[in-house]
Amino acid sequence: MKRALIPILAFLSAIAAIIVVLSLSSPRPVDSLQAFFAGPFSSPWHLGVLLDRTALLLLAALGASAALKAGAFNLGGEAQIYAPALLTAALLAPGGNPDFARLMPAAAFAAAIGLGALLGGIPGILRARRGTSELLTSFLLSAAVVPVVDYLIQGPLRDPERNLLATRAIARQWRVGDLLPGLQANIFLPFSLLLAALLFFFLRNTAPGFRYRLTGTAPEFSRSLGYPARLIPAAGMALSGAFHGAAGFAAVTGTWFMCHTGLTAGMGWSALAVALIARANPLAAAAAAFLYAWLETASETALLSSRFSFDSASLVQGLIFLVVSARTLKLPSFFREFKPKKARAHD
Repeated sequence: MKRALIPILAFLSAIAAIIVVLSLSSPRPVDSLQAFFAGPFSSPWHLGVLLDRTALLLLAALGASAALKAGAFNLGGEAQIYAPALLTAALLAPGGNPDFARLMPAAAFAAAIGLGALLGGIPGILRARRGTSELLTSFLLSAAVVPVVDYLIQGPLRDPERNLLATRAIARQWRVGDLLPGLQANIFLPFSLLLAALLFFFLRNTAPGFRYRLTGTAPEFSRSLGYPARLIPAAGMALSGAFHGAAGFAAVTGTWFMCHTGLTAGMGWSALAVALIARANPLAAAAAAFLYAWLETASETALLSSRFSFDSASLVQGLIFLVVSARTLKLPSFFREFKPKKARAHD
């Protein structure tokens, strides 16, 4: 219970800091505060944007959580979302073979999660085979893939009929509709919640899930029991990439209907922050994703409805999640060694 209260208390303490920042940085602090806290719920459109962002963030955060639970750290989420998004847009573009029309959505989804799993699995395999750090390799691989995707969008795959740096819009029959009229939230919201529940059940109630968690927590002990302690982190990285790939597919088919440059907008890093806040718990990640999406939507609403500056909005976001992450994560052992020890009673 105490572990669950720490992120909540940290978030509430950061809310107080938000009020101070908004009051000092905005020429109309009352309007800014009202827009920030109530704006995301002020209309069906704003609420739909909030729920849509929650779904995308949750899908990617499940990927980050899957890696963390396996004892790995995936820093390549940006490319693992971006590249599958481009692949989805290319496969679902108008003018495909009508004989395979019914298979295209499933094929595009499989291709997206497959590409994400490949981009996540490569650093995992390098760790298992060569002992290289997946933090470094996943980050470097992502840094190499993102410019390639940018080039493809701006060059060979760019829509020549528009001024946007984007691919052609996907065919209308492949676009995921809204759950309710006027509410920009689609089926990926319940889909992401279902995946969170399934991942939680797998980790908590199955024998493979137990081995998965044990390897992430105590790899040496897991190895002594005969579990594949080197392969499980690699599998976790591949699973992480698959979840990120699903987020890329959802972003194209349910939100943007095309792949444009900068589509991720830091979603991979945001998902990692959500996973850390949730302590890699899939169910807690759903709540954390909603809070993070609310924060982003609230910042944009305050920007549009008042003279609240963009830099101040970024400061507010960074402040909240710096506090939450600092309160959620444990101190490294290096710092714990220097904690003052209690005086011992002498006879």
